[in-house]
Amino acid sequence: MTTPKEKIDLLLRAILQDSTEEDEEVILHLLTGLREKQQGIHRRYINAALHMVGKFEPEVSEVRIPITPVIHNTIKVPHGGIIATIADAAMGGLASRSVPEGFNVVTTNMNVTYIATTTNKELIARGRFVHKGRQTLVMECDIEDETGRKLAIATGSFFVIQRR
Repeated sequence: MTTPKEKIDLLLRAILQDSTEEDEEVILHLLTGLREKQQGIHRRYINAALHMVGKFEPEVSEVRIPITPVIHNTIKVPHGGIIATIADAAMGGLASRSVPEGFNVVTTNMNVTYIATTTNKELIARGRFVHKGRQTLVMECDIEDETGRKLAIATGSFFVIQRR
């Protein structure tokens, strides 16, 4: 019987044997993120896979990810779902930090309006509050590249839940 480690070793060897430079860039990106997760740099696998970093102030947030082939769509620009993901991380991360100890938030609704694409180096999502209620929070987010080009705007609603 083959162990998971043996399967991984065989699969990696086969992939590397047939890899392109882009494949190797993607493998290195993902493995580096996984290693950072093991080292405690990232708490969640999605953050590790995307190399996501965030800053959270009391009223605003900023989440950044590098633009690499890992997040490209078929026309080699950031996938819309990834843009939605970092918007949700910026808004939800800020919302979750604003609720009392023992509580968290879940996204109940999100809308993303896409404005432009980019081939630059970084996606930046900046979240802020529109409404802070006891049970619901409403947020806004701008998503730009590092040049300040606005790529999308998002709004989201978050429901406060008791932490499990």
